[in-house]
Amino acid sequence: MPLALSERVIVERAQMLPAFPTVVNDLLMTLDDDNATIGALIQLVGRDPVITARVLSIANAAAMAGRIQRDVRDMQVAVSLIGVARLREIVLTLSLAEFAHGAHVGRQFWEHSVAVGVAAQELARIGRASVDFALVCGLLHDIGQLWMARCHPLEFQMVRMSREQEPGLDIIEAERRHFGVDHCAIGSVLAGAWQLPPSVVAAIRHHHEAHPPADKLVAATHVGEALANALDLVGHDQASVVEVSAGACELLGLHWDDDLNFLFGRIEARSRFLNRIFS
Repeated sequence: MPLALSERVIVERAQMLPAFPTVVNDLLMTLDDDNATIGALIQLVGRDPVITARVLSIANAAAMAGRIQRDVRDMQVAVSLIGVARLREIVLTLSLAEFAHGAHVGRQFWEHSVAVGVAAQELARIGRASVDFALVCGLLHDIGQLWMARCHPLEFQMVRMSREQEPGLDIIEAERRHFGVDHCAIGSVLAGAWQLPPSVVAAIRHHHEAHPPADKLVAATHVGEALANALDLVGHDQASVVEVSAGACELLGLHWDDDLNFLFGRIEARSRFLNRIFS
């Protein structure tokens, strides 16, 4: 008998998870603000001493690589060394890494999320969509599974057992059998409750669907997970996308007949680099 989970119950039980980092929402809001300045971004980062320390650490590493004999202790200097785009990526990844760590998530779950985030970024770049929004979509695409594991561990294990006993059983079907809903639906409810942008909510909700998406971020997340699994970056197969939407690839301008080795290599290198930094 599957669980009877309403949106209200999902949100209430999300209290078992760590508080969602508000810096993510604040940073994403600055992307739509034409008046947002580097100073405002630095002020935003400065609220969190952990993030500030990590940014300065990365800036110092960049300074050493560039043979700059200087101990970077100022955020303005740090931004000049690593760039605004890199700063946003660091803040988003680190804040969500802290969130996942606080939820006691397994290492493989987080490494897979990073791989999908990076793949979604690279695909968003091809499709001329926001790489920052794509990163968040990828990092949070399986957040519903984290909720399942924390709030209903017995049923979560039953899903795993069902797939072991029935090879080929789709993860979505297995989850609906025991939870009544799948991790995509649960994740989208959580994202909505955290007041994330509608495009992020949609990407989380529809990342397993093979029909043509109407949004490039949905497409990037959907194809991004398929690529992360196909490249076998972390050996994660618990929530793999079974069928890749041809419409999603078309929307992104991704053509499999092209030489995509550079894209694959970049996804692999960047995902391993980020996982090494933020593990």
